[in-house]
Amino acid sequence: MLGAVVKEAGGLLDRRFFLNGLLPVLAFLGCCLLTVAAARGGVVAAVTAWQRQDATIKTVHVLAFLVVALLAAAWLASAATTLVRLYEGYWPGLIGAPLRALGLRWHRRRLGALDPCDDADYARLHTSYPGDPSEVMPTRLGNILKNAELHPEDRYGLDAVVVWPRLYPLLPEEQRAALIAARTELEFFLTVSALAAVYSAASGIFLLIAGAAPGLFLLCHATGGAVALLTYRAALPSARLYGQQVKVTFDVHRALLLTAIDRQDTADHDERLVWQALARHWYRGIPLAATFHAAASLPPDEPPPDDPPGHPRRALPPTAVVLAALLATSALGTLLLR
Repeated sequence: MLGAVVKEAGGLLDRRFFLNGLLPVLAFLGCCLLTVAAARGGVVAAVTAWQRQDATIKTVHVLAFLVVALLAAAWLASAATTLVRLYEGYWPGLIGAPLRALGLRWHRRRLGALDPCDDADYARLHTSYPGDPSEVMPTRLGNILKNAELHPEDRYGLDAVVVWPRLYPLLPEEQRAALIAARTELEFFLTVSALAAVYSAASGIFLLIAGAAPGLFLLCHATGGAVALLTYRAALPSARLYGQQVKVTFDVHRALLLTAIDRQDTADHDERLVWQALARHWYRGIPLAATFHAAASLPPDEPPPDDPPGHPRRALPPTAVVLAALLATSALGTLLLR
């Protein structure tokens, strides 16, 4: 949600398109061509056949390759927000539901085991998990970004999804540049991870159908899967950096929006109530005075009773499940090609 506005900002657009779209797509298509060549007579034979082609044929092939690469890169760059949401754990459907349940069990168990009094555990709670257990996501990336998204509401009663599009245009140029740079780095690693996963699956299926050598199948399929996992893990520090930039934006610059709207009728009210009233006004059209009047007539909030500690079921780490699936498919494919 918050990344949708950052994604559309200018300045670094050309660099972002090259880094997050064109460069990964060129690497992906190059690996696909090498895989096809290796399965059909070898790379050396393919290079020799290419050199024998007429210059016109070569030019047509190169232009076609570039057109496909540019179109794929443009589509991939436009789908960056969807890709991030996929890695966050928004998985619908019959296949996604059990995977989501698996991830939720694991991360809720991890969250329940963290001790806020321990410095290391508190650091994880501060950056890697939402404060509300009901908001836990099924992936580490999803929890890191959810932590940043809920920070304004936890601290200031501020609905980040509603406020963000109104606050972002008011930010200083330096802060916007920091947000764009952090988001670009995150999207780059996730793009490479997604393309590596697609390459691993596609190359494995192709090499099985082509009856390639077991070593080639193992090299392409396992290497693609390993790169997908490693680049996903590399995206996690970038996600924390982006999350910190989002938190800094609300902590330091949220007053810019209050100054810009110049609402004198909010000056005498608690900040949390002001943000809640503004969110209801912007989202549902409810007058601010109605929210302030309703809040004044309510009794003070009482803290909810603590729930007794539960004993969540044991669950495997999602990464371990993915790694086990990769090893199983690699071993199965190697056996089938022998």
